[in-house]
Amino acid sequence: MALTHAEPAMLTARRRAALDLGFVIVVFLLGSAALPWLDPLLRRGHGLFGALALAGYQFACEGAAVVAVLLVHHESLPDYAFRRANLVVSLVLAIALALLYNLALSWHAHAILWLPFARQPAARMSMESGTLAAALGIVITISVWGALEGFFGVFFAKKVNAIFGHQGYGWLSPGALAFASFNGLIHFAVGQGIRGFTASFASGYFIGIIPAVTGNAWGSALVQTLTNAVGHI
Repeated sequence: MALTHAEPAMLTARRRAALDLGFVIVVFLLGSAALPWLDPLLRRGHGLFGALALAGYQFACEGAAVVAVLLVHHESLPDYAFRRANLVVSLVLAIALALLYNLALSWHAHAILWLPFARQPAARMSMESGTLAAALGIVITISVWGALEGFFGVFFAKKVNAIFGHQGYGWLSPGALAFASFNGLIHFAVGQGIRGFTASFASGYFIGIIPAVTGNAWGSALVQTLTNAVGHI
């Protein structure tokens, strides 16, 4: 049976998505491989310089390759559902999911856990600085471990959906489930155990599912910001 004109284009799109995702994952894994040696050094940092060093490493792992893919393919934020349409719905869903997540963590820890980035070393280092430097450090922390990590998850989910030829809609979006599994396994691999896997699976699923059910990905960045390294109030 002869292929229609649409089928070769779909196959090409799937191959491109697979190459894009493969490249990003390889860069991520290579960066992560240096963690056992770099982590002790980076955690000894102080002030804004220490926070910037941590942020630079995180960007190298999860941001640089993604930005390269966007530039090569001339893609932009709206291509990944970062748009105005359904913005409010996306943000409201993010807040609801973050509340559910943080309540579950609080119940498990027998303590109120709500403050985002309370356990993030970059946030602690930033607060050691003067007022202006501390504010800049917190903005960088939110940008890298909130917005950037949220975008990484949206990118991952979109590429998986493209590989499967899926539109990416619905609560069982393959992209959302794939990123949830990836996020959980990565945190399990670094020694966080079943609890780390479960929490990271949930946060990864939230990141991927928000654009899948609302058509807007800004909530993905917000839910990541509200749930990342939450600690005691």
